[in-house]
Amino acid sequence: MTFIKLAENQSIPFNAKQELPHKQAFSPLKGRYFNAGAQHPVSRGSVAAIEDYINYKSFQEANDYDPVDMRHKVKCQFAELINAKTEEVSFVPSTTAGENLIIQALELVSNGGRVVTDDLHYFGSYQIYGELKKRGVDVITLRHKDGKIDLAQYEDAITDQTSLVAVSGVSMFNGFMHDLKALSKIAHDKGALIYVDLIQLCGAVPFDVKQAGVDFCACASFKWLMADQGIGFIYVAGEALSKIKRPWFGKRQVCDLKTHVFPGDQDLDNKEAYQYQLAQDADGYFSLWSEPRIVIAQLHYSLAYLLEAEVARIAAYRQPMVDYLQKEIPLLGYKSLSPCPNLAPIVAFECENANKYLGPIFEKADIHASLYKGHFRIGLSVYNDMEDVKYLVETLKSI
Repeated sequence: MTFIKLAENQSIPFNAKQELPHKQAFSPLKGRYFNAGAQHPVSRGSVAAIEDYINYKSFQEANDYDPVDMRHKVKCQFAELINAKTEEVSFVPSTTAGENLIIQALELVSNGGRVVTDDLHYFGSYQIYGELKKRGVDVITLRHKDGKIDLAQYEDAITDQTSLVAVSGVSMFNGFMHDLKALSKIAHDKGALIYVDLIQLCGAVPFDVKQAGVDFCACASFKWLMADQGIGFIYVAGEALSKIKRPWFGKRQVCDLKTHVFPGDQDLDNKEAYQYQLAQDADGYFSLWSEPRIVIAQLHYSLAYLLEAEVARIAAYRQPMVDYLQKEIPLLGYKSLSPCPNLAPIVAFECENANKYLGPIFEKADIHASLYKGHFRIGLSVYNDMEDVKYLVETLKSI
């Protein structure tokens, strides 16, 4: 049982196991919100967690908030969410930062690496691999066919020379999901490692990192983890640590520090000012120091919510809405760009000049979705219900 603060000295109990939708867990949203794939609303419980943190930062009396303990708890929560060991998880500033760190840790440029990826990977990753290609890395980008990447394409593209396979667990474009277990086996059979961008998957679709068999993952917290920007997570399988180098160095990586500098130190005449050991875990490879504690406070609430609500139950609740959109919207002349059936929270439909054509219509109807030059994208979450999706379909019918 978690509690949501409504105002000073007032709170209500909120049981995340209660029947979905969980509209009451959020402040009333403006209109019909279908844009969680871009930015998920934060819950009232998350706002209360921010208030607790601000009280701590205001140095108020009788405040027992402990940021060090909170950091550890949130790492444990995320590890539980993806079935990882806590020592395999660390914080990073963003998903893209995590992907860059993995690339640096693999020394792809200096080692003359080979990467296989696809065009349904996050579009912000194209620049990463484009720049690697300029620096001599052999980069293969597979092209999708009807919104899908077939495993056979990867079987043909991955060779014994491949260093890394890099994909999105759920494509931000259309919700396509790789069979990560099968893809990992293909990669590992050829001696390659596999990285997965989890930002559109984690918190929205059940995911077991051990069952999937992937080596590296990263995600930020402002989408389906229901917090804000500025922090995310990186996962490195324990057995993969021996295959990478530390991409950077920082104080939090140290597990044993001895100083011979300050009053009270032992052996001030030691020729070494500092002696230290680096931790042999994810923090020891990837953590630095400063992290946005206010977002960690949010995550402590939102991850607890997801663990209590159960991602599998959320996905099962969402599925009839996804199926309804996949059935009804193409009947109106908008070709589905998403796989069908689609287990992801994202569905996309083709529409010429969607941003200009649908923009004014959606604004008038108070519908919030992602509109692009050639398609529109719907993201469904725990506060949506069939009334919402029927309203969307009726709005499109009225054009």
